[in-house]
Amino acid sequence: MKQLTSIGDCIGPITLYDVDGARVELDSILDTPVVVPMVRYYGCMPCRAFLHELEGLREDFEAVGFRLAAVGGAADYQARHLMEHGIGYPLLLDPDHSLYGALDVHRIHWWMMLNPRTWWKYLSAARRARQGRITDHPLQAPGLAIIDADRTVRLLHRGRTLGDYPPAERVLEEARRLAGSNS
Repeated sequence: MKQLTSIGDCIGPITLYDVDGARVELDSILDTPVVVPMVRYYGCMPCRAFLHELEGLREDFEAVGFRLAAVGGAADYQARHLMEHGIGYPLLLDPDHSLYGALDVHRIHWWMMLNPRTWWKYLSAARRARQGRITDHPLQAPGLAIIDADRTVRLLHRGRTLGDYPPAERVLEEARRLAGSNS
């Protein structure tokens, strides 16, 4: 039985794509530690709200030596739209879910759609984002990882329901802590 990827594990090489379809090797963006929110798809309302929340903290992440780069399914037009409307960090595509698989971020159970926490995430996001067309599996779990330059996982959050991300401020605190332990 395969063991789940854990903090401290090193993941293998991963190929992603930019919104124009060009290959982006994960290693090519790992010159500094990278905070990687993994969205269900770029039109997901809570995912979009979370990406904008991270954008508001982007300079703080960069000040401690971290970069942001999100990963989603294959909807290049949704990623492009977000980058044209306020997201200043790369939104990459993972049509084969290679990174999701490497980090064991899979689908949620259908019954989680009935969970009050799921509805709360959507209602909270409705103030900040608009729902886009579902372009990937509707039950894809969201996630977030901090990955070091050597592909070591330093933080890993696997969402348990739709829109389940750690608070952006807590991710920034963890980045600051990791930066302090590396100096």
